Amino acid sequence: MRSVKEAVANKEVHAEVEYITDIEKIMEYGVMSMPALMIDDKIVSAGKVLKAKDVEKLL
Repeated sequence: MRSVKEAVANKEVHAEVEYITDIEKIMEYGVMSMPALMIDDKIVSAGKVLKAKDVEKLL
């Protein structure tokens, strides 16, 4: 979560960052491994913790 917020700040983009722990909601998104990162309702990373630089590349 911290690296995502850092990446958003570094890229100076307007984004809503949300940390979801509700298993039912996670399943609705189709996430199969945690942690996962979604951008614009698309899973762009799952199963690994990303560094801020990695998140910036995905933005």
